[in-house]
Amino acid sequence: MLKFIIRLAYTAVMLVEALIMGRIVTDFVKANPENTIVSWIKTMSDVFIKPFEGITSSILRINRFEIYLTPIIALLFFMIAAFILSELLRSFNRE
Repeated sequence: MLKFIIRLAYTAVMLVEALIMGRIVTDFVKANPENTIVSWIKTMSDVFIKPFEGITSSILRINRFEIYLTPIIALLFFMIAAFILSELLRSFNRE
């Protein structure tokens, strides 16, 4: 039962990571926020990105490019969480 819970949590973290990656891509290509899919991605990912706002400046500008840092920081956090969950899963599989 514990293995199932860990796998379920790991899958949820991977879905959150995919959502945040979608947010990063749509921000990078400056997708139209009035588009239904882009709007949905931004709305759903806001829940996971908001806690990381204010850690650093939100935008890095290099010439004409703008890179939003808050989603990248959130993605790094969730990647570390996924790694920890995967290691937990491996440790319980050795039994």
